[in-house]
Amino acid sequence: MRFFLLFTCFLFLYADSNAQQADLVLTNGNIVTLKVKGDRAQAIAIKGYEIIAVGTNNEIAKLTGASTRVIDLKGKTVLPGFNDVHQHPAPLYTFDKPYSVLKLDTVTSMHNLIALLKRKAEITPKGVLIRGVGYNETKLGGQPIRDSLDKASTEHPIIISHVSGHLSAANSYLMALNRIDENTKDPAGGAFERYPNSQRPDGICKEVAAGYLRKSKEIKYPAQPTKDEELEGFRQYFNAVLSSGITSLGDAWTTPEKVEVYKKLVAEGFPMRFNLLMGTPFAGDLISGKIKRINTDHLRIEGVKVVHGNSLSGKTCWLYEPYDMINPVTGKKDYYGIPPARSQASLDSLFLKIHSAGLQIACHSNGDREIDMVIKAIENAQQQSPRADARHRIEHCSITNQDILNKIKVDGIIPVFHCYMYELGEKMLVYGPQRIAMLHPTKTAGDMGIIYALHSDAPISPYPAMIRLGSAVNRTTKDGGVLIGSNQQIDAEDAIKAYTFGGAYTTFEENKKGRLMLGQLADMIVLDQDPTTIDPTKIYDIKVLKTISGGKVVFNSTNSSN
Repeated sequence: MRFFLLFTCFLFLYADSNAQQADLVLTNGNIVTLKVKGDRAQAIAIKGYEIIAVGTNNEIAKLTGASTRVIDLKGKTVLPGFNDVHQHPAPLYTFDKPYSVLKLDTVTSMHNLIALLKRKAEITPKGVLIRGVGYNETKLGGQPIRDSLDKASTEHPIIISHVSGHLSAANSYLMALNRIDENTKDPAGGAFERYPNSQRPDGICKEVAAGYLRKSKEIKYPAQPTKDEELEGFRQYFNAVLSSGITSLGDAWTTPEKVEVYKKLVAEGFPMRFNLLMGTPFAGDLISGKIKRINTDHLRIEGVKVVHGNSLSGKTCWLYEPYDMINPVTGKKDYYGIPPARSQASLDSLFLKIHSAGLQIACHSNGDREIDMVIKAIENAQQQSPRADARHRIEHCSITNQDILNKIKVDGIIPVFHCYMYELGEKMLVYGPQRIAMLHPTKTAGDMGIIYALHSDAPISPYPAMIRLGSAVNRTTKDGGVLIGSNQQIDAEDAIKAYTFGGAYTTFEENKKGRLMLGQLADMIVLDQDPTTIDPTKIYDIKVLKTISGGKVVFNSTNSSN
């Protein structure tokens, strides 16, 4: 009997000791925990998919057993994995695939744009649509009007979208297919740019007007990828995202078809965490249960994306005061942007329906006049159907003022700010110094105690975590280094917090990710430099050495020794 008791005690002690042994330990590091500002640790222990301890090398050494994998960080910096709460993911395909869409964000002249489109036309059957995304008229030296695109091909319809996503340019072939001519009126919420002293559209279609470019049933679309090809394209995209330092992301306009893609990725164990915001047309399906709500560590479907308002970089968002630019139509400073197509009453009705169903609203809005409408609709929904801690979101939340921020704080709204000054900052100058001082007001919001998140809006701006972090900290443009809103600059640790804890808070997950603490999911990145101590202008150049998701190393750079 005594032997049995001793043996039983031994088993319990062995089991307890084994239970405390970490699967993975990172040691000799500079670990930015975000527990409180300035908190640092040397080592971290992981068991399964969770953090079981954070502390000194000696403290964590006690959790290291024979089967523990130990990574010597050699002084390298560890941050929580970034959470890019607002992207528009798309599969990656090679140039030669008929369904590949040209990426135009790096094209630096009209000559190069035309040459690239010509190359695509050469391998595309005549009459089949050619598509591109992300052109920047500042880099091109002007808008790619139909005359320019006609130089690429007059035997293919061509449509390319602006870097903002809110303008599209078409060649004459596509304009003719859609019967867009001098007799076509501007739709509510949109506009066709026209040649000087003429009513003839020049091919640049703004906001709702861009939808007219896809109305014709005569458009011949390229062959579509198979389901397997599409899934592999998404794997390629998300693997690249992981390697850039992002472990969680939000798809800010999801369709039922894309939901099935995400479900497949999660089922196969893909190590990214996804938060899906269903596009407004599918809100009814989410409310009715046709699209099932999901809330797991890897897949969350609990919100609806609404678009109310227009583009900041595309200069179409609706303002109270005119843009600081000459209106080419009138020759005066009398351009206020394009009013949203939806009325206040319509917006109120839509928000109440989503809010009353217990769902989160994430509403795209840029101009101060648009944002006020969004806040009013949220307040109306809460008055008619009170709900604690709804955490409704304003996506981009660009042109603000103190009154807007006061309402955001009182109403518990989360601003999801852009931080794309690095790529698109020069486009902000049309808003004038007074508005720029409250453009994406990260410093003011932080000082007020407002919890906010940052995002890339990829492909509107590139998603790599260190580029976005550097942009948020410096607020300077890449070309020329123009400073956009110096009073809203924040330090690196506050920006990291917004991109990690802020992102987790935005998706109701702050108790399980966004910081490096006991009980949190083991999502983290290893960097070759410390963004909180390096020259801020060098943050863009910091390399991601490892990405860890759920306690597993899912990316390991060639510059990393173990």
